[in-house]
Amino acid sequence: MSYCQFTLLRHGLPEQADCLLGRTNPPLTAKGWQQMQRSSAGLTFDLVVSSPLTRCHAFAQHLAQQHNSQLIVDSDWQELNFGDWDGQVISTLWDDKYGYGEYWKTPFELTPPNGETTTELLQRLTSSIERLSREYAGQQLLIISHSGVMRMLLAWLLNSTQQGNPHLSRVQLEHAALLQFNTYIDETDNLWPQLQGLSNPSIALHSQVGN
Repeated sequence: MSYCQFTLLRHGLPEQADCLLGRTNPPLTAKGWQQMQRSSAGLTFDLVVSSPLTRCHAFAQHLAQQHNSQLIVDSDWQELNFGDWDGQVISTLWDDKYGYGEYWKTPFELTPPNGETTTELLQRLTSSIERLSREYAGQQLLIISHSGVMRMLLAWLLNSTQQGNPHLSRVQLEHAALLQFNTYIDETDNLWPQLQGLSNPSIALHSQVGN
């Protein structure tokens, strides 16, 4: 049996934080940079994987250089593409004419206009996890990514992806939150994920499942 350890770090506070940031690409604020420095302090890892978006990649590059670690930039770890909603002020999107509220209720059934489906998000994430688990068996991976990605993976880990909308609203994820899970490949070549922990730095939430 081989294993791979994943630690996901959400980016810190970005500019345009009042907007729906999918593929919209603002940089981190100074506060966001500090948040990520605090959350990453003391983490151990063999390599860093990052979303290509600036609010993740800039810090990932800095951290990899600081630790003399390999950096992989992987588009599979980008935030959901919200299409026509992307970059819009969130408070404005709640107007009924946009359908944003209905999307929150049934994200597997509805899709942002000209955007990415929730199923597509899930498929690209799980495909990347499978690939990384095999290519870097026995190693510790730090992945710098986004809140939508982390919520989606929590839903996947808890086998609840088709029930309600846990990847959008049922999980609180602060900036620079951490999600940890392991994957195991058994003797029959099947991959098994196991949730290890969730940490929100500003509210000191921490839970453990399994080892």
